[in-house]
Amino acid sequence: MSATKDRRFSRVGRILARSLRVLGAFFAGLVMGPAPRTTSVQVLVDRVINLNAVVGYFIPSLTYVLSQKILDSDHVVFRPFTDDFEKVSDTYEPIVRKLLSPQHSEVIIDVGGNIGVHTIWLSRKVGPQGIILAVEPEPSNFAVLKLNLGINNLCNVIPIRLALGANPGRGQLVIPSPSVMGQATTITSNHLSKPVLVSADFETLDGVTSAFGLSQVAAIKIDVEGAEVDVIRGAVRTISKFRPRLVIEAHGHSNLNSLKLLLESMHMTIASQTRASSRPNETRWFVLAIYSP
Repeated sequence: MSATKDRRFSRVGRILARSLRVLGAFFAGLVMGPAPRTTSVQVLVDRVINLNAVVGYFIPSLTYVLSQKILDSDHVVFRPFTDDFEKVSDTYEPIVRKLLSPQHSEVIIDVGGNIGVHTIWLSRKVGPQGIILAVEPEPSNFAVLKLNLGINNLCNVIPIRLALGANPGRGQLVIPSPSVMGQATTITSNHLSKPVLVSADFETLDGVTSAFGLSQVAAIKIDVEGAEVDVIRGAVRTISKFRPRLVIEAHGHSNLNSLKLLLESMHMTIASQTRASSRPNETRWFVLAIYSP
């Protein structure tokens, strides 16, 4: 890493954001002490803990600040005043990596690659003979993803700026706010007060694998904030042909049930289902599905 590259990123921004999170954790402890663990209390605690992103929400210009951190000897660029800060933690989603179990020379598709934290790790695991397709539709996320690929000299990753769904075409991404770019989705919600809408090209996963002429797909990670059923519907041929391991973050009870029914109709068995969060206001699961003839 050269000094020139170092100067592109804000060390002050990272330190300030980290200080805000420490302060937020302190106040969250004060709130959680006497209060019952209700949904409303948990929502308040989450906001206080993520004080860095709250500041980014009220001062949107801060969400353009870039910092970097070293994770497992790799340099990870992130936006310290957004929900990126959680993603650059040493303990970020270890269950996802365990379920994916990447092997040398495998081809793996990262649907919802975001800024590339899992993508970088997968790239190292499959080695130079493997390939990672990192699919991310949100423009700012995609820009940071490409920065991370370049700064780590990853030649076995193909970044693809597309939204995946059941059908190709044009559509819109829904972004709750500039400070929570990791929650960009193709699913509209009545719970968002002032979402940002971004136009995006949509394609099916079948279309992507066909366009790149892939001869194998060992695993597919899907984290698309509630649009996972549509992504699977657009991946029927890919799953039938390659029988990959599927690691899916499912959002909501109804979505989880629909996902299970769809996977079962495709001869995919749910090998494990793990609650993604202990928070009472969140219903998310990490699902591992494998082919079962």
